[in-house]
Formats: sequence, C-alpha cells, structure tokens
Amino acid sequence: MATSKTSVLGHAILLFSALTGAQNTDVPTFYPRSPPAYPAPIGSGFGLPGWSEAYSKAQAIVAQMTIAEKVNLTSGVGWQGEQCVGNTGSVPRLGIRGLCLQDSPLGIRFGQYSSAFPAGVTIASTWDTNLAYRRGFAMGTEHRGKGVDIQLGPVSGPLGRFPEGGRNWEGGGSDPYLSGVGLASAVQGIQDAGVIACAKHYIANEQEHFRQRGESVIPVDEAISSNVDDRAMHEVFAWPFADAVRAGVGSIMCSYNQINNSYGCQNSELLNGILKNELGFPGFVMSDWQAQHAGVATALAGLGKELDCPDRIHQM
Repeated sequence: MATSKTSVLGHAILLFSALTGAQNTDVPTFYPRSPPAYPAPIGSGFGLPGWSEAYSKAQAIVAQMTIAEKVNLTSGVGWQGEQCVGNTGSVPRLGIRGLCLQDSPLGIRFGQYSSAFPAGVTIASTWDTNLAYRRGFAMGTEHRGKGVDIQLGPVSGPLGRFPEGGRNWEGGGSDPYLSGVGLASAVQGIQDAGVIACAKHYIANEQEHFRQRGESVIPVDEAISSNVDDRAMHEVFAWPFADAVRAGVGSIMCSYNQINNSYGCQNSELLNGILKNELGFPGFVMSDWQAQHAGVATALAGLGKELDCPDRIHQM
C-alpha cells in the first residue's frame, strides 16, 4: 500500500512529540526527591517467630537504661576500634558487652588464616541456592570462630546498573530476583552459624566515584545522588532486600550515597517508609562508616546504630 509523504511526515512529527514530551501532558514527570515518612514505627517484632519475644526482652532491659547507656549501646567505636573493623559500646552495669563487627561479604577481612570465599556473582552464576546457603554458613562459622558477632554482608548494593562498578562482583548480579534469592540464602546460612548478617548497601549504591563526601581525589561537598523513581525502587533495587527481610536478616546497612537527594542513612522514605513499614523489617539499621551526616535527624528517619560519625560529632 502506498504511503504519502505527508502521512510519513505527520507520523514523524507525532513520534518526535511523544519522545520529547511535547503536546503530551499525560506523561508524569519524575522529580528526584524523597517525601518524608514519619514517625519511625515502634518496634514490636511484627509477630514474626522469635522476634516478638526478643522485643519483649529488649524492652524490659532498655527500660532500666540511662540515656548515656542507650547512646553508648547504639554508637560505634569506629574504624578498627578494637579487634574488629568496628565495635559497639557496652553496658557493664547490666551485663551487656559490646558487639564485634567485621567485614566482609566474602569472608573475614582482617585476621590471620582467613578463608577467601568465592565472589557473590560467582555463586549466583551457578543458580544453586544450596551452594549459596553453604557458602553463607561457612563464612558465618569462620566469623563466629574468630569472635565476630555481626558479619557485614551479604551484598545486593550495588545491584550492577553500571557494568564497570568496582564492587559489582560482591553481589548476585543485576537481576533483582536472582540477587534476592542469593541474598536470602546467604543470610540464612550466616545466621544459622550463629552470627548476625548485615545486608548492604541499602540502597542504589551503584558506583564508588563520588559515593562519599571528601573521599575522591577531587573533594566534593555532597555525595552523589542516585535518582530512582518509585516503580524502579520497588521492582528492582528494593526487591533483593525484601527477600533478605523475609529470610530474617538481623541488620541492614544504609549506604554512603544520596537517594533522590537525601542521604541513605537519613532518608525517612527509604528507612521508615519502605524498609520498616512496607517490608516489615524488625531488625536494626546501621550506618556505613562515616555515612551519617546528622544527629537526631538520622534517628528519627530510622537509623538505629551509627558507626564512626565525625560529621555528627562536629555538629554537637
């Protein structure tokens, strides 16, 4: 069938208009911002097995603490403070010792005679959930044997949006379903070995460059912002963490970068809104090292434990 030049030109104009948004007011515009989500939900364990009982015991202990003791318990000693990459404070009066945190998602980072476990992306490429579990259990067993309480892993951030990302290999690849299954299996393995797993880095931590203030060769005032719309956030980036929550992960680490122009460790929409309210996460959120840039605001936004925060100390 013959097509006139006028008809072709008309279709071309319509196509160009659609692509550029011209004459199309029905297409929503995404503005990179995070709406507030307050207050932080009151922890109860959400009726999950083991969690509700733990919350009841914790509430009874916390009721006996002073403000100083609460701050000490939720604050970190810092970078390689003692035997681990970080340690929390303690409450000797109530017999509560500090916790030992150690990298990494691939095995023990600091320590003699430590095993080098296969990368997360290598395990994911096997599509073997049993292997992912066994690797997690082996890592957890080694951490526990060296006195570690919290293993800072496994990883699903970065998810791998940028192929050249420096830490893509730590996680399970860029498919959110595959990454989520691997993350959940690793969490179960680590925690069955008697160590708390810390899934990281929440969320959209997709590049190393400019991920943190002052960390790059060229100083920057603010970390980079990963701008993600609501659908991509739920269907892609948050999906693996939802699997980790369902697997019973005890801790989640918030990331260095900003998300929709709000820092990951003080983004109430992501911590209070999605992680705690939507996904029902009952554990604690901890900051990455030097990832906290405010004081009370971070606690209100959903952060539970801070590790090494010179910015906050500077402001106090």
